[in-house]
Amino acid sequence: MSLAEFAQEKKKEPHIIETPQLPPAAGTPLDRPLPAPVKQAKQTALTLDDACADLTTAAIQAVIDKITESCNKAQSDADANGMNGAYASAARDNLSLLTMARDKMCVLRDWLHTAGIIDPPPFVTNTTGAYNVHGYVRETVVNLHYARHWATISAVYHSSVDALDSFELTTQALNLIEPLGAQAGRCYMSAYEPFTKP
Repeated sequence: MSLAEFAQEKKKEPHIIETPQLPPAAGTPLDRPLPAPVKQAKQTALTLDDACADLTTAAIQAVIDKITESCNKAQSDADANGMNGAYASAARDNLSLLTMARDKMCVLRDWLHTAGIIDPPPFVTNTTGAYNVHGYVRETVVNLHYARHWATISAVYHSSVDALDSFELTTQALNLIEPLGAQAGRCYMSAYEPFTKP
């Protein structure tokens, strides 16, 4: 077989995007693996572009930045009310949950870079990356909802402007992260189209 014939044969093979071995996504049972490579063979960067274009470092960093702003307000509230406040644990719990949410998104961002799943390319273009973005966002959202709850309690019990500001910033973070998680789900599913009715 000549080099030209070999190159033509390689072009006919399905394009599979390789990714390093990874731990399962956040919250994924160990006995539930990612789809088999045979099914992943359908994916190409072209079929994923539309569904995945929003899964960027900038989008993830925007969420982290907004959570960090909320953490800063929660820290001020915890400093003022976390020891002797009428409902001191509310101020502490808001801060703790926001810190966990921020750290989880930082782990995701750093892993996407370390694994070579993003930057380059400019956005997530494979199922492993999309699945992990979706999973990490899901768990982060839970922490944000609980943090926002405790911010409301602290604001009311302590008449705390910092807790009120934290509530608003957490709401803004949720407005950024929810669409990111939904888009990650779309990105993941787009690799396995077409879907059929039973």
